[in-house]
Amino acid sequence: MQFAFNLGRKQKRGSQAAQKAVSPKQVRRRRQAQKRRRFTSVLRSTQAFILRSGRSTLEFSWGAKRKASSQPVRAGAQATLFPGFSGLTPSKTVSLMLLAAVAAALYWLHTSESFYIYSENVRFEGAQYLSQEELFAACDIDSWSIFWLEPEKIRKQVMSHPYVTDANVKIRWPGHVDISVQEVRPVALWATDQQEYWLLEDGAALAPRESDMRPALRIIDPSAEARTASLGGDLQIDKRVLTSAMFLSNRLSIVSEFWYNSRYGLNFSLPSTQAWVHWGDGRKFEEKWTVLQRLMPELEAAGDEALTLNVMVPNRSFIRRYEDEPAD
Repeated sequence: MQFAFNLGRKQKRGSQAAQKAVSPKQVRRRRQAQKRRRFTSVLRSTQAFILRSGRSTLEFSWGAKRKASSQPVRAGAQATLFPGFSGLTPSKTVSLMLLAAVAAALYWLHTSESFYIYSENVRFEGAQYLSQEELFAACDIDSWSIFWLEPEKIRKQVMSHPYVTDANVKIRWPGHVDISVQEVRPVALWATDQQEYWLLEDGAALAPRESDMRPALRIIDPSAEARTASLGGDLQIDKRVLTSAMFLSNRLSIVSEFWYNSRYGLNFSLPSTQAWVHWGDGRKFEEKWTVLQRLMPELEAAGDEALTLNVMVPNRSFIRRYEDEPAD
């Protein structure tokens, strides 16, 4: 009987061992489950500690004199302290970590010197007589973060410089700005008793810069009588006077110097003759040009005779002869 009993116990033990025998895959699953339970336990302990600390702080601030309980935090306690907070879970912990990482990245992007613009981070191209310093000052971007810069706004600021006609702005990561500028090109020189000025196509007058550019067309106006009022109060020549001088210089290719006064307007010496032409203002240009072309053979046939051709009023033009050369 004893033998049979022992045999039965062995068989029973063997069956229990067989039931507990598992595959390696199940072992891994069991270990993962144990790790999850341990991690969850740690989170719950941390949560309980935070809730106890928060409750103690709140009770102290409210003047409560109760002794903090050492018992675990009840499930409803956290709802009382933090409404809507259901506890820390692995997914919430990961979310909090991501949020903290994003906040740290934003703080770094807005405080790191690598993302702020200084003069050494800006490169200008196309400037010949304008200095890097004055162009950088026109940009008005010193010590600005690259995240606050707008290329179109910078372009408008650069183009507000009177010597810049166009600009192209590119912002490069992490903190560089490339600006290509197009400087003004004068079409004529305006010579007055005070000084010479560069003249632009719209009639604007600017002080000359140190440059190799020197326009061939020159308007001599000692008293600056061709000056006209401008909206901004800047110095400007009468655009009609400038346009007439440009057209005459193009059609009479060897004429590059014109005089101006309020009495005769534009006046100039006609090439290959001793004739002096009183042109007037810029009105009725084509009619005046037709009269000049019609009388050109007569003026050339006069040889060394001093003449004055007045075409200020085209339909009443006339030639005046002098024994001596006319005074300017």
